[in-house]
Amino acid sequence: MPDTATAKITPMPLKDEAFRDLERMIVNGELEPGRWVSETDLVEASGHTRAPIRSAIQRLSDEGLLRIVARRGAQVCPIDHTEQFRSLELRRAVERLVARSAAQRATNAQKAELLEIAGGFEDVSETGNQVEMTELDARSFAVLVSAADNQFAGRSLTSVKGLSRRFWVLNQERYGDIKRMAKAHADVAKAVGQGDADLAENAVNSLIDYVEEFTLAVVGFRSPKS
Repeated sequence: MPDTATAKITPMPLKDEAFRDLERMIVNGELEPGRWVSETDLVEASGHTRAPIRSAIQRLSDEGLLRIVARRGAQVCPIDHTEQFRSLELRRAVERLVARSAAQRATNAQKAELLEIAGGFEDVSETGNQVEMTELDARSFAVLVSAADNQFAGRSLTSVKGLSRRFWVLNQERYGDIKRMAKAHADVAKAVGQGDADLAENAVNSLIDYVEEFTLAVVGFRSPKS
């Protein structure tokens, strides 16, 4: 049996690294909404070569973060408030399914990882560290989708996750309550980690309720951080 202390870690494929790095740049606003970019721009900004960048561009287009226009390049998709509300309609329905399925199907290792992630979210609910919040959100999403073992639900959520994450990151400082958001994510991860499908579904409802409140504040229909 291999020594876990010396076991080799399989490196992430270059196309996945390129996607991860460009998605972070878009989500964090380093590539601003509405900005036009060429393949060369993205190569220079990310440090990756053209082949993985091409793959990443297509994936980012599929997720609604880039809009590809023939003979012009690609545009970082502008933020669309109507689109944000429509994505929440999908998230409420599909995330409940994913959370319930994950609670029922997760392996012991996945449950343990989700409980660890829940602890990380609880730490963020005290510290308010947005960088840590973003990393935990990505980890939690990946484990939940894998544990749910439903490729159709996973694809649906993936199509809006980047947009939702960007909307939060770019607006949370003025309108958001990061400690409340972290606590809501912690409740979902903990419920799934405990294998409680009903609690997991209720936790998702509470999370989406808060995201709707936050979105209404951003568009001016509710006082910020009310």
